[in-house]
This record gives sequence, structure tokens and C-alpha cells, in this order.
Amino acid sequence: MTKINYLVRRASSAVVDLLVFAICCKLLEPIFGEKNLDGTYSFDSGLVLILFYSFYLIQDIFFKKTIGKYLLKLELNFEKPSDLNGYRKYLKIVLRRLFDLIELVCPLIYILFIISTKNNQKLGDLISKITVRPVYTAPPAARSI
Repeated sequence: MTKINYLVRRASSAVVDLLVFAICCKLLEPIFGEKNLDGTYSFDSGLVLILFYSFYLIQDIFFKKTIGKYLLKLELNFEKPSDLNGYRKYLKIVLRRLFDLIELVCPLIYILFIISTKNNQKLGDLISKITVRPVYTAPPAARSI
């Protein structure tokens, strides 16, 4: 896979994840949001940040990838998987996701780190020693005729 193709897939994955998060927030607004004078609902910004962090963290911990990564066939890879027993794997995921809030406020950080690092890692990936790679799929077996 070319670097351009990978970068497009990675960025598309992030956009898909943000769209899914926005849809989920819109669906949850009548339940958790405050009703405004004009009849619309809105969330407190602190609640949005908690929902944002929880949304991504739950996907990574329970499904090992986000919806965007699943659709675009990307996965998380740990630098030294043999050292990750029990809670260490989850601590690395939590650490990785802590930097998402910074990248949400300043997307330029996200873009600059992915473009400029050797393994196309964002800030949270570098610190937690995680890479995002395409899912390896075995080539189809040759058929006998």
C-alpha cells in the first residue's frame, strides 16, 4: 500500500469516526441534553468531551478498533505485544486516547505528526508506542481447475 493511500484511509477513518460520534450525540441530545428556549437541545461542553473520550475508548478496549478503522480495514498494533499482559494493554490504549482531546482542539497537530513520523503515528501513538496499520489479509488461495 502506498503512503498516500494509507494516509487517505487513515484520515477517512478519522472522519467516519467523527461522523458516527456526531450522529450518536444527536440521538442522545433529547435524553442528556438541556432544552433551550427555542425547543432545541444542546450538550454542556464538558459532557461532550466525556462522551467523546468514552466513545473512542470503549471501541478500542472492547472491539480493538473504531468503526472507521473497521470500515477502512485498519488496526492497532502494539510495539512489543509480548510485554502487554493484563492491564498494561489497556493503560496504553487509555494513554493513546488522552491525546485525542488535544488533537480535537487542534487538528493540525494530528496531521503534522502523521505526515512527519516514520510510522505515520499521531502524538498519542508515539507516546503509547502503538501503530495503526492496514489489516493483513491473506491472498486468496489458487483454485484448481
